[in-house]
Amino acid sequence: MQLDRLVDQVMALAKAAGVDPPFDYSTQVPDLQRRAEAGHADAQLMLGLIYAGDLGVPQDPAKALKWCRCAADQGLPVAQYSVGHMYDVGDIVGQDHAEAAKWYQLAADQGYVRAEYGLACLYSNGLGVPKNYEEAAKWMGRAAYQEHREAQYNFGGMNMTGTGIPKNLEKAVRWFRRAALQGHLDAQVHLAKLYMAGKGVRQSAKDAAKWFRRAAKEGNSAGQLGLGLLYQIGHGVPQDDDKALEWYKKAAEQGHLDAQYGLAHLYMREGSEDADAPEAVKWFQRAAKEGHPLSMFYLGLMGVAKDGIEMDPAEGYMWMTLGMVLVDPALKDERIEQGHEWAKMRLSEEDMERGREMAWEWQRERHASKEPPQVV
Repeated sequence: MQLDRLVDQVMALAKAAGVDPPFDYSTQVPDLQRRAEAGHADAQLMLGLIYAGDLGVPQDPAKALKWCRCAADQGLPVAQYSVGHMYDVGDIVGQDHAEAAKWYQLAADQGYVRAEYGLACLYSNGLGVPKNYEEAAKWMGRAAYQEHREAQYNFGGMNMTGTGIPKNLEKAVRWFRRAALQGHLDAQVHLAKLYMAGKGVRQSAKDAAKWFRRAAKEGNSAGQLGLGLLYQIGHGVPQDDDKALEWYKKAAEQGHLDAQYGLAHLYMREGSEDADAPEAVKWFQRAAKEGHPLSMFYLGLMGVAKDGIEMDPAEGYMWMTLGMVLVDPALKDERIEQGHEWAKMRLSEEDMERGREMAWEWQRERHASKEPPQVV
């Protein structure tokens, strides 16, 4: 529920407004009411937030908006942000992004960091204002310089892609690092990837492993996948298939499709103590059913080979066909071509034709495809 975000911010907002918030809000309502009616902006803000957050008194959206708006009309930036936030998320009042942008702008012009970030998001998505990446970058950068963690991460992404500002990988690294040091998990993963690729920073598998590990230990599935890959190939860490499997599995159990694919591949290694064809099939199936092309192909290949699974040959060829059609061309290596040729030598024309028809039907149902998959 988006309202939780507002409730969580009451303490911080009150502190920013110069209020020392009491523990038991309900006992303070009469005094706040008197002070609010006397025109004290800080009391108006606190009273509005109490009614917004159901803190000791029943939630009352009309009173929440009324009192926050009174404080906002007096120019209190935290109140202006609060009103904008209410209109932005639409939990307290009807959602109105144009109204949100108006109030965010007033608070942002006074340097209120959350409003700067909110305004940047509206410009980036064209909500309530015309989409304008230059304006988005301007306000995202201002919030980032004020140590807003999410803004630092997003501003790093803007520098990385050249969105609204000139592309600058060195600056992207700088902002990802600043967000990463504040514990932003996605920033840690992006920073690790840049270290792996040597983009915007000196290539360092060791540093990549450090940042992947930080994110992985906090449960980030992309970080777990990255760390698993480094253990598998022995970059930045000692090569260790057991640890690779451990981290792949953590990410796979969270539904990360690439991790499910990587885990399945570890289980299908010939001659390995961990080789387990049924486990490989299980993870290929999970990813394939969610549309992961390489998992589709290898599930089909195992089905045709009857390795760890009994599968109709036509269904096996269906999965292989889908994998070959949907896979990114950059990932289509010789193993896929060889596997396809191997399957063609073992399947009848009838099975392959049925498999192609099944693949077409699968695509038609999920992607409204009008043409059958073209695999020869």
